[in-house]
Amino acid sequence: MNTDFEDTRKNPPSRKKRVATRAMPSTDIGSSRSLASFSTQDDGAVAVIAGMAIPVLLGFAGLALEYGQVLGVRADAQRTADFASHAGAVTYSRTGDGEAMVNVARSVARLNGFENAEIAVMLDPSVPTANGSAVRATITTPKALYLPPLVGGDASVDVVTTAVAGALGGAPACVQALDPDGSGITLSGGTSLASSDCSIASNAEVAAPCGTSIVTDSLSYDSNSAPATGGCNTIVTPEGETSDIARRPTTDALAGSDPILLAQSQMASTAALTAPDDVVVANGPDIEFGWTPSTTTAQAAAVGCSATFASSDNTWTFACPGQSTVNLGNITIGGGITLRFNPGGAQSIVYNISGGIQNTGTRMTFAGGTYNIAKGISTGGGSVTEFGAGTYNIGRSDQGCNWGSDRYSICNTSLLSFEGPSAFSLPGGAMNTGGSTLTLGTGNGNSFRFGPSSGGDAISLGGGSQTFMGDADGGLFEVAGHIDGGGGGSCLVIPAADLHEIRGSLLASGAIRFGAGLYAVDGYMHLGGDGGGSADCEGETISIHAKNTTFLIAANGTEPSGWECGGQAFCVSAGYSNVRFTAPQSGHYADLAVIGPLDASRNEGALFAAGASGNVVSGAVYFPNGPITTSGGASASADGGCLQLIGSEITLSGGTSVASECDLPQSGGIGDVVLLR
Repeated sequence: MNTDFEDTRKNPPSRKKRVATRAMPSTDIGSSRSLASFSTQDDGAVAVIAGMAIPVLLGFAGLALEYGQVLGVRADAQRTADFASHAGAVTYSRTGDGEAMVNVARSVARLNGFENAEIAVMLDPSVPTANGSAVRATITTPKALYLPPLVGGDASVDVVTTAVAGALGGAPACVQALDPDGSGITLSGGTSLASSDCSIASNAEVAAPCGTSIVTDSLSYDSNSAPATGGCNTIVTPEGETSDIARRPTTDALAGSDPILLAQSQMASTAALTAPDDVVVANGPDIEFGWTPSTTTAQAAAVGCSATFASSDNTWTFACPGQSTVNLGNITIGGGITLRFNPGGAQSIVYNISGGIQNTGTRMTFAGGTYNIAKGISTGGGSVTEFGAGTYNIGRSDQGCNWGSDRYSICNTSLLSFEGPSAFSLPGGAMNTGGSTLTLGTGNGNSFRFGPSSGGDAISLGGGSQTFMGDADGGLFEVAGHIDGGGGGSCLVIPAADLHEIRGSLLASGAIRFGAGLYAVDGYMHLGGDGGGSADCEGETISIHAKNTTFLIAANGTEPSGWECGGQAFCVSAGYSNVRFTAPQSGHYADLAVIGPLDASRNEGALFAAGASGNVVSGAVYFPNGPITTSGGASASADGGCLQLIGSEITLSGGTSVASECDLPQSGGIGDVVLLR
C-alpha cells in the first residue's frame, strides 16, 4: 500500500498547495523528458498557427491597399463631379442651353481622365435655384479588384460620386413678365426701361430694338430666341457696359404669399358687400319756413316746438326745449330766408323726418344729433346748408337730382357741410354737382356707408365740384356702388381708413386725394378714361395723390366707358401728370401699391396711357394674369422709392419711360453659381 497516497487522502492539500506542487520543477529524470517532449510539441503548434495567419494577414494588407486605391479613385471622381456640375451650372445660367451644359460638363470630365460614358449630367428641378433648377453631375467609374476574384468575388466595383451646383439669388427682379406664352417684355418707339438696382426678367421673349433702351445689370429671358436688339447695343448696365444676359425662367415671388391670399379673401368679401337699409320712419307733419309766420308757428307748435321769425334778417329760429325726439315730415324754406334749426340742441336728440329736407332759401343751420331722413336732402343754387356732428341716416329722394332722373340720398347743388365726427348711412349715395362743395364730416372718427343711386353711382361728382370727407380711422368706409368722379376740374378727398370697400368701379376726371389704407375695388379703376386731369384740391394742384395705400382691383361687373382705358382693370390716362402712389412700408400689404385681378379667368391689365407723364409709383404693381402697358409718352418711376412691375406681359411704346429702383428680398437675378450638394 502506498502510504503517501494514504496520507494524501487523510490530509488532502489545499487547492493552492496542489497547484503549487504541480508547478514545482522535478529533478526526476522521467519528468525532465516529459517537459522536453511538451516543449517540442508547443513549438510545432506555433509554427502551424503562424503558417495559417500569414496568408490572412497578407489578405488584410491587400484589402487595405485596394480600399485605399478605391478611396483615391473616389476622391478624383468627386473632385471631377464638383468641377463638372459647377461648369455646367455656369453655362446653363448664362445660356439656358441644356445641350451646351452637358457638353461643358463632359469636357471637364475628359480633362480629368474620365470618359463621356462615365458622367451623366442633368437638370435637377428638385433643388430650386435662381435659374430655376440645379445641375447634377454623376460620375460612375469601375475600379478593378485583385483579391476578391481569388475567393470567388467580383473582379471590379463601381465607384459612384455626384455633385449639384446652381446659381443662388443675385440682384432681385424689379420688372417681371410672367406668362411663358405671352409677348414677354417689349419696347418700341423710343421707349426706355431703367432698372439700375435690380434685374429684369421675362418668361418669354425680350425685344429692345434700336432706338429703345434697357438699363440693368442683369436680364433674363426664357425663350428659344435671344433678346432682339436689332444689332444695336440696347441692353446695358448703368455704366454703359453690356448687361449680364441669361436664359432662365423667372418665378412669381408673390404667388401664394400671405398678402396675396389675404387679398383674395378681401376681394371675395367686398364682392358680397350690401348697401345700407332704406330709412323708414313714421309719417310726421310737414313744416315750411316761409313768409307766412302764423302758418310756420302753428306747424311748429303741432310737434311740441316753437318757431319765431326775426324780420330784421329774415331768420326763423326753430326750438324744441326738453324734447328727446322730434317727428316731422318735409322741411322746406322760402327763398331769401335763413333757418336756425334747434340751436344748442343736444346731440342725443333724434329727429325723425318722414319726408326730405330741401333748401331753396339762403341758409339752413341744423344742430347736431341723430337724423333719420327718409327722402333725402337737396340744396338749391346759392344756398348754404350746415349740420353739426351726429349720425345721419338719409334715404333716397323720390325726385331726380339736378334736373336729372337719378335719385340720391344727398343732392347738393350749392354748399352743404356736416361737422364731425359723424356717421353717415346713405342708401342712395350722394351727388355733388358742378361747382358745388360738399363736406361729409371733419377731423377723425367719421364713418361712411353708401348705397347706389337709382342710376348705380354711390358718389357722383360734377365738373369743378369740391367733395371732402373727414378721416375714418377705426370707422367704416363702405361703398356699394360706383364712385364716379367724372367731372373735370373736380376735387375728391377720400378719408383715411383701415379698409375702403367699393363694390363697383372707381372713376376720375379730376383730382383725387386718397386717404391712407387698403382699397378693395370690386370693379375697375379708371383715372382719366374720359379726359380730365389735375385740379386744385385743398389748396394744391394735384391729379392723384395716394400715400400709404394699397389698391386691390377685381375688375368684376360691367366695364365703364372710356375709350383710353378700354380693357384695363387699372388705368391712368389723359392729362394726369402729377400722380403719386405710395405703398405702405409696414403691415400685411407693405410695398404693394396696386394688385390686379387674381382670378385667373380675368386678364384685364394696367395701363399708363397718353399724357400720363411724371407718374411716381412706389411699390409693386402686380398683375399676374394681365399685361402692364405704358404708351403715348406716359411715364412711371419710383422717385427714390421702389417701383416693381410684375405682369403677364410688359409693354412700353410711344416714347414712354419706366424707371425702377428697388432693394427687394426676393431672388430674381442670376447670382453666383456655387456647389449646393
